[in-house]
Amino acid sequence: MMGIRGRIAIAISFVTALAVVVLGVAVHHISGLERDRQARANQDGLLSSALQVYQRDGTLALGAQLDDAALPFPLSQAVAKGQSGTYLSGGDDPRVWAATPVGDDKVLSISASFPAADPLQTALDRALVVAGAATVALMAVVAWFVAQSLSRRLRLSAAAARRIAAGEPQGADALQTEGRDEVAELGRSVHHMATSLAAKVATERQFTADVAHELRTPVAGLVASAELLPHPRAVEMVRERAQTMRALVEDLLEVSRLDAGVESAHLDEVELPSLVHGIVKRARGQRGVDDVAVEVVGEGRIVATDARRVERILVNILANAAKHGRPPIEITVEGTRIVVRDHGDGFPPGLVDQGPRRFRTAAPERGTGHGLGLTIAVGQAAVLGARLEFGEAEGGGATAVLDLPEAEDVPEEERPVCRGAAVTAPGP
Repeated sequence: MMGIRGRIAIAISFVTALAVVVLGVAVHHISGLERDRQARANQDGLLSSALQVYQRDGTLALGAQLDDAALPFPLSQAVAKGQSGTYLSGGDDPRVWAATPVGDDKVLSISASFPAADPLQTALDRALVVAGAATVALMAVVAWFVAQSLSRRLRLSAAAARRIAAGEPQGADALQTEGRDEVAELGRSVHHMATSLAAKVATERQFTADVAHELRTPVAGLVASAELLPHPRAVEMVRERAQTMRALVEDLLEVSRLDAGVESAHLDEVELPSLVHGIVKRARGQRGVDDVAVEVVGEGRIVATDARRVERILVNILANAAKHGRPPIEITVEGTRIVVRDHGDGFPPGLVDQGPRRFRTAAPERGTGHGLGLTIAVGQAAVLGARLEFGEAEGGGATAVLDLPEAEDVPEEERPVCRGAAVTAPGP
């Protein structure tokens, strides 16, 4: 697809070519009219000289004729009315004529050859074509450089906007450009918008972190106090609510750390199938995760990753599948890809298109979760440099695909020292 640089260059070149063509046609037409005028005037002057000779001596000057039978009909009609005139005839032998009545119903005329192709006219047309082509080529080059400058500024603004969207506040500085044109105005407007949004996001992040920190202490006290209640059912109810609130606080703290970009992965080389088997073994019986089958396709791969963060991602996905999907839950490990599938109704369309959103769940009631699990999974995947995508499975159900980078894809300075195939836990 052609970019704005090419479109501007083509548009300017087209307008220049159109102007050159119009100007060339106009010059050609005007020069042709001037040639005709000069030819008529020249013949009229020769006719005047021939008339003077005829009236003085009664003889015909060189080239003059009386009652020429080849006199063009339009010119003979004008002479019959007592008028002098000139005429350009076409045909195989184009000529320029001049005629006048001389009395006794006689007509004095003079003619000369008038070739359709004039060397001067041809040279002028050739010069117009060469100059026009050179002008169009020159304007195309100038237009390309002008468009290049404009396109470069737009690309820099777009790159800065992408950095802002990726959470790099320093990207907004690239939009603060000098100038008075529309591109500079656009950059300044986006800069102000990005600065304002960054301030609001920072405020929200700080608010989330502050709330989570403030809630952690009373929640811990609530959990401890629940143990002192005398009635077993009361203890169970309070403990359940307190554990839910504590899980929410911990998730909020994790989300705030991921949003702030302070998390970093501690990479180690691990054998992926063994890592997945160990995660599934520990996850069984927790958060509703029960019926899970693991299949390894092909040969197991060594990946450079943070096993703890991979476990956090998979456990959250499995918990979501157990809560909102239907068993069995199937995990397929192929190369560096982990696919988790359930047999429920699938993810909501908004989640597939836009990704998970915090405090939005697929449950009809709000009491079954706070919608942070998949949000945390996406954030942890970003810390690992992995890609986590959500979609619909063939035949129904939801799929979550986690693509981990292979060990050779990790930069040398970030690659861990291999201490053998690190297995988190043996497979079941």
